Amino acid sequence: MEAFWNSIAAYNAATWLWQSVFIAVAAVLTSVLWFRPRTWVKIAVKVYMVVVSLWIALVYYMKFGAVREYSSVLAIFWCLVAVAWIYDLATRFSTFQKSGKYRPWGVVMLFLPLAYPLISLARGLSFPEMATPMLPSAVALYMLGMLMAFNRKINFFAFIFIVHWAVIAISKIVIFNIPEDILLAVACLPAMFIFFREAARAAGKGCKPPVKYVELLILAVVVVVGACMVLEYV
Repeated sequence: MEAFWNSIAAYNAATWLWQSVFIAVAAVLTSVLWFRPRTWVKIAVKVYMVVVSLWIALVYYMKFGAVREYSSVLAIFWCLVAVAWIYDLATRFSTFQKSGKYRPWGVVMLFLPLAYPLISLARGLSFPEMATPMLPSAVALYMLGMLMAFNRKINFFAFIFIVHWAVIAISKIVIFNIPEDILLAVACLPAMFIFFREAARAAGKGCKPPVKYVELLILAVVVVVGACMVLEYV
């Protein structure tokens, strides 16, 4: 645990300015996409996702997290997230069009990464040894918020990686004493149900087993993951 928080402190102390730039760029791109959606900003958002994923992989894990176990594996994981967004850039799969159905959830998720330092301060932590919006789980939460707010047609590859990361975050909550990651774990549960259910419904009547049974299975999986999260934290 000491190595975990020491690496975060070193990361924050050395990169706080770059982190501020990433947060500012995300705020600008998200605002423009929301109020003035254009093709160029949709491309820019995907490029941002690639860059921020590589930042987490190469800077957070390979440089500052190198003293921690499995840092290279986690770096590879975030490189794969970058690949998922590069694929999206090449195929133009995600449309980043707003949907009225789940947009409020998306808006909440987009703001949740900003709560990371607030929770740390409430816990009595101080800079640089504190959680920031540029930690991996907070970045994953931002990506999840973007997928939820602009969910007409989403990057399912990126979503699957986020789901896996949320499951990983469940164990980190207790092992590394970072309750801030509860935000991602909790936010991911309804997103899992919504996106997997939508995918099942899109399969139509030809889906085997029938859609209603698939939906029940999805609900069961979400409940099990939620129960594991509660048991792990309690």
